[in-house]
Amino acid sequence: MQYIYARTSTKDQNVDQQIIYLQSRYKADKVFSDKSTGKSLDRPSFNQLRNTIARGDSIIVQDLSRIGRNTMEVISFVEEMTQKGVSINIDDLGQIDITSSAGKMVLTTLAAVATMQREQMLEKQAIGIETAKKEGKFKGKQQSQKTIDKCEQALKYTSKGLSKEAAAKAAGVGIATLYRYINQQ
Repeated sequence: MQYIYARTSTKDQNVDQQIIYLQSRYKADKVFSDKSTGKSLDRPSFNQLRNTIARGDSIIVQDLSRIGRNTMEVISFVEEMTQKGVSINIDDLGQIDITSSAGKMVLTTLAAVATMQREQMLEKQAIGIETAKKEGKFKGKQQSQKTIDKCEQALKYTSKGLSKEAAAKAAGVGIATLYRYINQQ
């Protein structure tokens, strides 16, 4: 069987573009997709794919970074699939066999580049946040109105004698979120 796997890093990105592109080039029996970071391979659909795959099957991804952006985990996953007899087709690499010695070198290099790109993006993000803080423009992650309402409900519970932990649980909000709300007030 042939499986397509597509991934975007955030929920705001459109994973459908990858799926449409790959479906136009390959006949797949099933498509798996995640909207989740590539820093770890522990993702819902990816885990489902891992549990579905069997000897003789193949996985198709648009580029190596869609599998992940952690060099060691990506290489480990490819080794695991190779041992299972599963092939991995990375569309933008063309016809390179990533199980050959030359293919393994390309795989290792590209996995390291994907890791580096993620780390560079985080470094740039940290610089931007620091600059925005110095200029008084950074507000951090903003809570939704629904979350604010839950936090206010939790504070009402605390005024009636509940601990913050119990109040947060009763209001359906995480304790860290409640403390963040309190600190922002």
